[in-house]
Amino acid sequence: MQPGLDDTAGGSRVVRLAIRPAGAFLLFEAEPNLSGTPDILEHLSPAERRAVFDAGHRIVFDRGDYLFRQGEPHQGIFVLCEGVVRSFYASPQGREITLARWTPGNFVGGPEIFGGGVHVWSGVAIEPGEALRLPGAEVRQLMSALPNFAIGLVHGLAFKGKCYSSLLQMLGTRSVLERLAQLLCNLADLRGIRMADGVVIPDLPSHEELAAMVGATRQWVSVTIERFRMQGLIAPQRRPFVVRRVASLRALADGNATL
Repeated sequence: MQPGLDDTAGGSRVVRLAIRPAGAFLLFEAEPNLSGTPDILEHLSPAERRAVFDAGHRIVFDRGDYLFRQGEPHQGIFVLCEGVVRSFYASPQGREITLARWTPGNFVGGPEIFGGGVHVWSGVAIEPGEALRLPGAEVRQLMSALPNFAIGLVHGLAFKGKCYSSLLQMLGTRSVLERLAQLLCNLADLRGIRMADGVVIPDLPSHEELAAMVGATRQWVSVTIERFRMQGLIAPQRRPFVVRRVASLRALADGNATL
């Protein structure tokens, strides 16, 4: 059985989360313990977990569906059980910056976890999945009644704080070239498969997604990755994507080398 929001075992309802080992897709300089995505419900007992799911509403989403949109009123948080959601900010001119890609175990829809105010960014599914929507009033009640839920939510908020702090540090201290090199190093470290001729990054995000992460245009990312290929940092073939010289790419990310 595919893990999801609930299934039946021996006539009783069992709530489970499908946790992916890859962790969230993030831009960070020195990894602040971001390689794993926290499961905010991890330490709940079966009864406590049932109480949380009974308080919320199960939603199923497809690729391209918005869980929430920038500027809309807050109506609660979404605990991800399956799928991947990208959170991003769009400027008045339409330029986007990706904050992160969130995987199961985390939640999206903050920071106003109790409701009120409007969303300051959007959340769109890039992989189909399921989530538990918890209205703000229910979140407040659950935190008062279930200390383990409150602790898990604090862990989730701390994780997000480190994510956004790392992103801000990178945007403020690194050139766009260094940011792209660093992002590829992060992907190689967190997702890479070491082979004889380098590190394979399976399912490399599109150039448009990479551009949204580092604050560049898709065209610039495509041109720069081609320059990486010409310098031998990346294998000449486009698929699979292989980083041949990780140390050289990291030196470029640190500002200790130039193209």
